[in-house]
Amino acid sequence: MPQPNPSATHPDRESAQWATQQVVTPDEQLIHRRHARSTGSRLAVEGAWPSLFSDGPAPRLLDLAIQAQESKGELSLDDEIRRYIRVVRGNWIANWNCSVYTASGVLELTADSVEHGEGPAPFPPEFQKKVEQAAGDVNPAEYLRMLAEIVRILDREPSLEYGELPMGGWEFRLTFPYLFGFDAILMDEGDQEFADTVRAAVTNEHPYCAESAAAYTTEAQRALVLFPGPDGLKPRLYWATRARLQELIATVNEHMQREHS
Repeated sequence: MPQPNPSATHPDRESAQWATQQVVTPDEQLIHRRHARSTGSRLAVEGAWPSLFSDGPAPRLLDLAIQAQESKGELSLDDEIRRYIRVVRGNWIANWNCSVYTASGVLELTADSVEHGEGPAPFPPEFQKKVEQAAGDVNPAEYLRMLAEIVRILDREPSLEYGELPMGGWEFRLTFPYLFGFDAILMDEGDQEFADTVRAAVTNEHPYCAESAAAYTTEAQRALVLFPGPDGLKPRLYWATRARLQELIATVNEHMQREHS
């Protein structure tokens, strides 16, 4: 009775045996690596990575670069990146999810994909547009590497205080999102007393108010520390004086003590 052929029943084993018998020269290894790098970059952009370029640090940093260019000198690219670094460092979740150092690596990865692929063409259209707009007459891969290097260099510096580098508009919205959103609630409520508006906002979320209640008080406390004068956040939010921020904290705490203690 014929005996089964192990190689025939296990094609992977046959392939593995063949691979171990081959001798690949250093020059061939270099060619294979270059080919893999080139095709890998192209396939990655077309396949598994589009979401990386539709959202995340690369498009965010390109947005800041474009804003600085369009400001015609009012905004500095270095200062906008310093603000970006300050935001990421000041938020544990953001820093844990994607540190500034990692963001610079994403830009380098993007540059490699552009250089060894087909330029920005395989990328999502919106991202492609941002790269071309930010780079201008500069080679896109070179521009992305330059931007990555700026991020790395500035990341070595300590974060600047707000007295040294004022908070930007986009930075304010990311630092105080709940207070910024409360502005719309106040406008909807019209002439209602401030404390009543705060109380209603928290009560409407009850009993699932832990996130919003904690966020309101945390942001208000942070604002009092960062901007200790009587105006508080009034230059940014018309209602957010020091007294109003304190009233917001007291009203939310009253709800928490009454309903959750």
